[in-house]
Amino acid sequence: MPHVSGGGGFSGGTHGFYGFLHNSRNGAIRYFPGSKIHKRNVNDGSDWYLNGRTTKKSSILSIVAVSILAVFVTFVVSLTVDIQTPVRLASSYTDSPKVDDDALLIYDDESLMYTLKEYQELTGICPVIYTVYEETWKATNSKLSDYAYYLYVSNYKDEEHFVVVCSVPKADAGSEKPSVTIEAVQGDLTDPFITGTSFMKFNNIVRKDIKRGEDPGVALDNAFRYGIEDTAKRMNPTTSQRASYLLTSLLPVIISSAIFITVITVMIVRFVKAKKNREFEVLRENDPKMA
Repeated sequence: MPHVSGGGGFSGGTHGFYGFLHNSRNGAIRYFPGSKIHKRNVNDGSDWYLNGRTTKKSSILSIVAVSILAVFVTFVVSLTVDIQTPVRLASSYTDSPKVDDDALLIYDDESLMYTLKEYQELTGICPVIYTVYEETWKATNSKLSDYAYYLYVSNYKDEEHFVVVCSVPKADAGSEKPSVTIEAVQGDLTDPFITGTSFMKFNNIVRKDIKRGEDPGVALDNAFRYGIEDTAKRMNPTTSQRASYLLTSLLPVIISSAIFITVITVMIVRFVKAKKNREFEVLRENDPKMA
């Protein structure tokens, strides 16, 4: 189906002193009022006072649970990875690229139309641009993305179109730097070409060009020109470019894996240390008295 393209101070007195010595939830190496458990390390004879039966030791069960979670999360993240090389679509549609400028935003669409046709020739995707007054789509939709989706499914029955909708408030349409909002909907078959990263770049080009005072038509022309150059590189990548695209695509997986490996390693180290540092509870009458 078509889818949207993308303080505080240090307190004095007794409380402050003991607040410095211990964490009331976890314990302390010094006796403190209210401690319920007194433990002693068998190896070095050190003492530890706790408010309750809390511990930070990692168990085998928790390590296994985190490991399973790591595998699951890494698998889910890997589903977002797209490392396939785009191949020109065998188009099933009969229409051509077009610009439907109802909001009168585009003063000269000749160069833009030429670029849209070049984009279609390279990718097999049919790009369509709609401009609309904000008041028009807000009469029937709460979000511009919903209106863009409506335009797609109402006019195209394939998965090979790229519909770009530019919205502007009617009072702002004729200004030198109109406040243009862009949403786009693309068919499923266009995904290898129009990735989340590439559409973000596309959108940024349009936004920055309009902000500099460019005609929206020129801004869209520049954005599609970027799309042509980027797609051509990805369709015929050099060895170094292929490696770069692969690394970029796998980056989320690498980051999530590194985080879980670090967490699991720390848990294992703590578990091993806890096994070596055997502890036992000391009778309460052996507790020291506060000075």
